[in-house]
Amino acid sequence: MKHLRLVSRKSKLALWQTNNIADLLMAAHPGLTTEIVTMDTIGDRITDVPLPKIGAKGLFTQELEQALLDGSADIAVHSLKDLQTELPEELAYVGSPLRAAPTDAFISTKWKCFADVPADAVIATGSMRRKSQLLSVKPDLRFESLRGNIGTRLRKLDEFGWDAIIMATAALERLERPDLVAEELDPAVFVPAVSQGAIGLEARRDRQDIKDLLAPILHAATVKAVEAERTFMRALEGGCSVALGAHCIQIGDQWSFRAWVGNEDGQRTLNEATQGPDPVALAHAMVLDFRQKGALE
Repeated sequence: MKHLRLVSRKSKLALWQTNNIADLLMAAHPGLTTEIVTMDTIGDRITDVPLPKIGAKGLFTQELEQALLDGSADIAVHSLKDLQTELPEELAYVGSPLRAAPTDAFISTKWKCFADVPADAVIATGSMRRKSQLLSVKPDLRFESLRGNIGTRLRKLDEFGWDAIIMATAALERLERPDLVAEELDPAVFVPAVSQGAIGLEARRDRQDIKDLLAPILHAATVKAVEAERTFMRALEGGCSVALGAHCIQIGDQWSFRAWVGNEDGQRTLNEATQGPDPVALAHAMVLDFRQKGALE
C-alpha cells in the first residue's frame, strides 16, 4: 500500500496527533503518501453538556470507527484515553508510539501551585476523576464544568475569575504551550487517566497490511503500559463517568502499576501501587485487590 487515509477529529490537538502519525509513517516507509480525513464526533457537537451527562459511549470515537468500518479510512488516530476498552468486533487497537507526559497540569493566573489554592477556591474541570482527586485533598473546593479547546479554556479562566483549571500536560506540550503549566501534578497522588498522554491507533482487525505498516512506529513499553491500564479499567467498567485512574511505567526490568478509584466527593478513595515483571498481571491483581476493598461501590 502506497497511500494511507488517516481519520481524525478536527480539533487542533487531534490534527497535531494525526499529522505526527503521518510524519512517522512516511519517515518509516519512504514513498508512502498520506491523507487526513476529518470529522466531528458526538462529543465535538455537544459542547454545553458535561461529558458524563451526555451518556453515550465512544463520544469522541464512534464516527471515526464508522469510517474504518465503511472503508473510507485505513487508520483512526485517537487520544487513547478517549478510546473505549471494548471495541466493535471488527476493529482493534493496534498500538501507540512513544507516550508523552501522562500527568495532569495545574493552570492558574493566581496561584503558583495547587497547595497554595484556598480551601473554597473554584476550579474548572469536566473530569470526574480530577474532581474526586482534588476533593480528596481539599474537600471544600467548588467546581465549574470545563470543555473546549485550549484557547476557550484560558479565556474562561480569565473571564470568570476561576482560581485554576486542570488539563492534560501532554496536550499543552503538543500545542507548544508548556509555559501555561504552573505545576505538573504528582501522579502518585493525582493518578492520571488511563492511557493519558498516549496516541491510540485503531484499524480493522483483518487489515494485517495496516498492522505491518504501523509496526515500525510503535513503542513497545508504551503499548504494554497502556494495555495494563486499559485492562484495569475494563475490569472495573470504568469510563468518563467514573472517578478512576491508572498509571503504569517500566523501571529497569520491572514494572510499577498504580491505580486509583474514588467516589464523587473524594471522601472514599483507593490509591495503591505494586511492582512486578508483568504489567498486565499487575493490573489483574490490582483489580482483585480493589474489588475486595469496595471499589465497585
